[in-house]
Amino acid sequence: MLSQHGGMLASNEIVRGSRLVKESVRSGLLTLETLGIVASSGSGRSRVYRFNKDHYFAPSLSALFEAESDRFTAIIDSVHQSVAGMPFFCLFFYGSAARGDDRPDSDLDIGMVAKAEDLAGAVEGLREGLRDAAERLVFLPNVVGLDFDDIRRLDEDDDPWWQSVKQEAIVISGKRPEDVMSFDGEARG
Repeated sequence: MLSQHGGMLASNEIVRGSRLVKESVRSGLLTLETLGIVASSGSGRSRVYRFNKDHYFAPSLSALFEAESDRFTAIIDSVHQSVAGMPFFCLFFYGSAARGDDRPDSDLDIGMVAKAEDLAGAVEGLREGLRDAAERLVFLPNVVGLDFDDIRRLDEDDDPWWQSVKQEAIVISGKRPEDVMSFDGEARG
C-alpha cells in the first residue's frame, strides 16, 4: 500500500487500507523502518510513514505488489470471460478474498445465482471456464450455485453462512445476492 501511495500515511490509514490487524501493521512498520524500507516522521500517535523509493529493494517490492494487483485483476477478468453468454442473475465473490484477509493458499469463493433449470449448467460452465486461468494464475476457485428457492430458504432460516455472504459479497456482475429476489428482468449473460 505504501509503495503504491507515494506519500505519507498514518498507521490507522494503512490498517484500514490493508485490512490487517493493527498490531500486525505496527509491528511490520517497525521492522520495515529498522531495515530502512519505510521512513517515518512525527512521534507517538501522530507518526506517519512513507515507502523509501531509494532503498535497494524498493523496485523489487514495488514490482511484487503491482504484480499481485495485476494478478487479482486478471483473476476477476477470467471470471467475467468464463460466464460470457451464460444465463445468471448475479455473480459475486465472498469469504476471505472479499474480507481482505485471504492468504496465498486461500481459495476464491465465487457465488452464482441462476434459475433452477439453468443453475447446474452455468456452474459447471464457470468451473470449466476457470480451469486454465486457475492453473495459470495459481488460484483455487470454489464455485457455489444458488437458485431462487435456495436464497429464499437461506433467508427464511436466517442461515449464518448466508448472513455472512450478504455482508461481505463483492459483486462481479448483476445485482447483490440478497437483492436477486426482486430482480424483474431477464438473466444476464
